[in-house]
Amino acid sequence: MDLPYILIVEDEHALSLALAAAVKQAGFQGEPAPTAAQARKALQSKRNYHAMILDIGLPDQNGLEFLESLPATQRPPTIVITAHGEIENTITARKLGVIDFLPKPLDFTEFQGVLRRVAKPITSKQDTTDPAPEAVAFVGAAPSMRPVFQQIAHCCASDDPVLVRGGTGTGKSHAARLIQGNSMRSGPAETLVIGPSTSSKPLNSALKKAQGGVLILEEIASLNPEAQSELVRQIESGSPPDFPRLIATTREDLRSLAQDGTFRSDLFYRLQVLELRLPSLRNRMEDLPALVSYFIGQLIPDRNLSITEPALAQLMSHDWPGNLRELHNSIAFALTVNSGAGSIESSDLPDYLRGEPSGSDANAPALLVQALDSWLDARLNEEEGPIYRDLAESLEATLIRRLLERYDGKLARMASALQANRTTLRRRLQNP
Repeated sequence: MDLPYILIVEDEHALSLALAAAVKQAGFQGEPAPTAAQARKALQSKRNYHAMILDIGLPDQNGLEFLESLPATQRPPTIVITAHGEIENTITARKLGVIDFLPKPLDFTEFQGVLRRVAKPITSKQDTTDPAPEAVAFVGAAPSMRPVFQQIAHCCASDDPVLVRGGTGTGKSHAARLIQGNSMRSGPAETLVIGPSTSSKPLNSALKKAQGGVLILEEIASLNPEAQSELVRQIESGSPPDFPRLIATTREDLRSLAQDGTFRSDLFYRLQVLELRLPSLRNRMEDLPALVSYFIGQLIPDRNLSITEPALAQLMSHDWPGNLRELHNSIAFALTVNSGAGSIESSDLPDYLRGEPSGSDANAPALLVQALDSWLDARLNEEEGPIYRDLAESLEATLIRRLLERYDGKLARMASALQANRTTLRRRLQNP
């Protein structure tokens, strides 16, 4: 049986793709319409849309004005999304019969809940076993994910090679398949998982199969020198539209490998025309609750299961070196241990997550560590990188200023309460 159709009226290509993935995971089929004119044409067709997702900021017409202009018989149940949550828009939307009004950045867990209330999904065995795996890379709305949406939009709108970078388990393969599936190429799609033993023969075979289409090269840094030379030769001798578009993934820093001579620099620059960087889970911890809900719904779609606050706190305190894959496996373990209870408890989590935190960051909240990582990334990427003393003094001065606010600006009172030397504190403040 065909899935019910949801019309997605959204001009931001990356967000439209993410909405389509979330729509599919919820048990529907998404159809994009980037303008009001295209949406109007779709609604005038014979297709019966179970719901419409409508952005207010469309390029050719205000979304609410477009909705108001539609005959009542052409208005499916509508969910409005917008970057500007003014009260006037909310009132107008309600008057037009809009089901719900969601602000950007979108909370995809909330969005899917609203969508399920608007239209009843039709599920099948195939749908529950393969619920749009690429959707997980776009669940949540952490600030670190915003540039990812923009980069994906550029990649989908281009025919140039793409280098997808990210740690193990960050969703590189999912992102590559998303770009592959929305590429400008209409030819075949192939994937080659590369290892140190991958020779020129399977490489050439994959290139031949993907002629006119897209080829994903998984973990390109593992390609041995001989095969690297062969790929460069093929790129130089090939020409579009026959030569496939290349999307390479890597958990390594290819630039450093190229500088060290362990990866061909000419191949690096041919692959890195466009670059997509996926943040680690520890750099998007705001998304962890939504990701947990997503994985629970993915693994047990027929049960309504939540997670307790203590269990969620345990997850938030972990550093997640395995990223999304590690989180997925942890939730799968917890669901197996759970044995039908209504919520995932701390006792359901793997032993290593229930133990006391260890390491230098043990007493630091996850969001503090995340903020520190972002600050360090910015400082270390400066043209003239700082020395350690500068970093330490800057951090200490910031800490003292924040503490001083809590003691009404009284340095002597603060020094006495915290058993610190007042002269030292004053000197640190003067040398940020």
